[in-house]
Amino acid sequence: SEVEHVMATQTLSLKPFKTMAVNIEGELPKGVTAKDIILAIIAKIGTGGGQGHVIEYRGEAIKKLSMDARMTICNMSIEAGARAGMIAPDEVTFEYLKGRPHAPEGEMWDKAIEYWKTLKTDDDAVFDKEVTIKAEDLEPYVTWGTNPGQGIKISGVVPDPASFNDETERTAAERAIAYMGLTPGMR
Repeated sequence: SEVEHVMATQTLSLKPFKTMAVNIEGELPKGVTAKDIILAIIAKIGTGGGQGHVIEYRGEAIKKLSMDARMTICNMSIEAGARAGMIAPDEVTFEYLKGRPHAPEGEMWDKAIEYWKTLKTDDDAVFDKEVTIKAEDLEPYVTWGTNPGQGIKISGVVPDPASFNDETERTAAERAIAYMGLTPGMR
């Protein structure tokens, strides 16, 4: 059994993860944050949409984010079911690391930068799944329920659980709306 293998070898055998590219193209509207980006992604792909995948976040909007914003997005990859989230290292990354405790210095810093620049996806890479979102279509997001998959644009309305085709999702929506003290159609 798997447990026996882990106990005997102190290792866990995993299948290679699938890859997913999430492209956020264009300029973010004023007031849209990293949390809004990741909630929009989760709303689009679902809380299980990244299951078995490592997600790479890409696009102009991602490149313009601060390290804190990038960490917010990558940290919440698990909320989409992904095993990990990443953003290729770039000048924002290097500037963030420069001078921090345990960061290389001098010649070692230069060598590290040279190496880190190689840690990006090839231009012709093929992903198992790709999702593209236009940044200008994003708005601040709020959750009407109890998990990040139950999010809507701030201009949206609380959904009617009857509109969910999946019985499990419908029941979860009913419970979440009741727990939150909301009603379907509420703004």
